Amino acid sequence: MKKLRTLVDNERGVALVLALTILLTLTGLVLAFLSVSAFEPQISKNHSDTTRARYVADAGIEYAYDTLATNILTWDTYLVGATCTTGAVLGTANSTLPGLTAAEGTFTVRVRNDCNAGDNKFTGVAVEAGTNATTDTNNKLIVTSTGTLNGTSKTITVVITKTVVPTINAALAFPGIQADVNFNGSSFVIDGRDTRMADNAGTPTGTHNAVYGIAVNGSMPILETQVENALNNNQGNDVRGRDETSSSNPPATTQGANAIQSDSTLTSQMVTDFAAVLKQHADIMINTSSGNTYSIHSIGGGTGAPTCSSNWSSSTCWGSTTKPKIVYLNGTLDNLNTQYLSLDVAGTSEGTGILVIENGNVDINGSFRWNGPIISTGKNVGIRYRGGGSQAVYGATIVNELHNDGSTNLEGDIRGNASLLYSREALDLVQNLLSRRLVTTSSWNDQ
Repeated sequence: MKKLRTLVDNERGVALVLALTILLTLTGLVLAFLSVSAFEPQISKNHSDTTRARYVADAGIEYAYDTLATNILTWDTYLVGATCTTGAVLGTANSTLPGLTAAEGTFTVRVRNDCNAGDNKFTGVAVEAGTNATTDTNNKLIVTSTGTLNGTSKTITVVITKTVVPTINAALAFPGIQADVNFNGSSFVIDGRDTRMADNAGTPTGTHNAVYGIAVNGSMPILETQVENALNNNQGNDVRGRDETSSSNPPATTQGANAIQSDSTLTSQMVTDFAAVLKQHADIMINTSSGNTYSIHSIGGGTGAPTCSSNWSSSTCWGSTTKPKIVYLNGTLDNLNTQYLSLDVAGTSEGTGILVIENGNVDINGSFRWNGPIISTGKNVGIRYRGGGSQAVYGATIVNELHNDGSTNLEGDIRGNASLLYSREALDLVQNLLSRRLVTTSSWNDQ
């Protein structure tokens, strides 16, 4: 027993065992760290490829936005052959970034109509009726861009929405609840025949179908009779356009009462909604109120005013045919009984774009030329062409009265040499050149 106890108490060689144990442990840890570090380059590469693939997909979305915003009137051409689930390829599949090769990544963009079950949760509006994959009717498309790099893919899906100039079916339209008008003299022209911007009033050369000379709220046909009665003393012959009795295609044209029609193509709500969008993107925003009329003399290229060509950002430049503007007069009424002059234009003035006057009246004096739509909308509104020079609108004039303000506040007062001309060319020009502000993306989703 004494000998056994001596052997048990003998600690010689323990240090060697501990040293070997620690050495083995450290060796294992080192091998583990080396193994993990060997994966770091691959992890970093995967992360880099994923990030770069995402940027390539983002470039595809930008390409889609640029294409659709530049061609805002022809979206259906990109849906040829599309289905509600997969859509159609926009451009070329596996496209490379400009100036780079496929080694730097490729993207494939697909565009489809929002006609698939459940698309309403993505777009926020009802699914396109009839599972129509090739015709867009609600101005919304779903775009998917997949970016690929070194076998790694990222996909971005967005909704692209366009705001279009509402369908206008008259040179002068009253889609609101009133159409109290006054016509003075026989030198004015209201013409729904397609007038090109280089045409003189009354001699149109455009090729698009004629619209009515004057249209009123389709649900209030009594307004048509009211306008026709205002055109007495043979003044009705100064109104030309589509013949309401014509069933031919293209429709026949006429002058007088048959060029005036109760029509629902343009509704009051369409105008209100369109104005609300324009308000968010105005180049020039002017606030007016009772006692605070905005008076301006010789806007655009008029005498004494800087021209758009030399100073486009000037507040006296209201757009040009190469760079139109959205000009918004934001009127405030003290109460529903308030009637006031919101905008007073005089001198020699011109502009191109969309002119919106919300609430209040407009007086246009002197020589005036506008290319595009003029929209007067809201409560207690009206447009007065006072004469004193050549006054012309190439595009369309819309007066959308939302409140019965009585017959003393005229929605339309046409005098002198005023020419209110329907021009498809001017409307399309404004729509196309302002398109980037009227096309938006939403519901961005990365996968």
